[in-house]
Amino acid sequence: MPTIVDNKASNVSADSREDIIEDVLVDSELAKKIVPNKFKFTSKQGRTRRHQLLMGAKTLSETRPISEISLADVCEEAGIPRASAYHFFPNVEAIFLALRFLTAIELIETIDAFEVSQFNRWQGYITGLIEACVTVTTQDKSRTQLSYGPNTPDFEGEKYGNRVEIQIVQLVYGKLNEQYEMPEYENIEQVLLVTLGIIDSVFKLSYRQEHAVTDTYIQEAITAAIAYLRCYLPEKLNKR
Repeated sequence: MPTIVDNKASNVSADSREDIIEDVLVDSELAKKIVPNKFKFTSKQGRTRRHQLLMGAKTLSETRPISEISLADVCEEAGIPRASAYHFFPNVEAIFLALRFLTAIELIETIDAFEVSQFNRWQGYITGLIEACVTVTTQDKSRTQLSYGPNTPDFEGEKYGNRVEIQIVQLVYGKLNEQYEMPEYENIEQVLLVTLGIIDSVFKLSYRQEHAVTDTYIQEAITAAIAYLRCYLPEKLNKR
């Protein structure tokens, strides 16, 4: 699965960045599962315009609440006629959905690449994984707001968010199960889903209180997640 390249990667050309984003939106197997038929292949000019709209929305959301950003605002920032924007996104919510999806791809790639084998105990893995994932979702103000900010658009009744969470939980469980002899609970994936909800809630509280995800709240999220998992996992899991 290709990695999304941010604008700060100066050694990657603008055309290459557009192609990478386009490939992920159109070809990703995760995209087909999470947002089927949402993103369609377009011409070279179309890819450029879609990229401009995405970057326009991203730029605006670094300084303004997402709920206050209109499609007209994004089009003006991107330099794209509003009539043309409808060829790529039906509304401004769909643009932010695409940005959230790109962040989700990077988050899942991070989890997939994060090796559980480097830790002797599951608590260390959970701690390291939370720290790695929060780095991805807080790389810039736009990502942080999309992930944890209040009053963001309703993304299709959160069906998209639920699908992402299920993908994350299944991946984390698979990693743990490869390394450790996991207890055979019928609802273990539900336990991990609740854990994810706890972490997300702490980060949303941090954003509401501090307008950022601070180190203090990251530690609080780690403490809360591990404390909850200790209700279901023994202090020491045997390695396979």
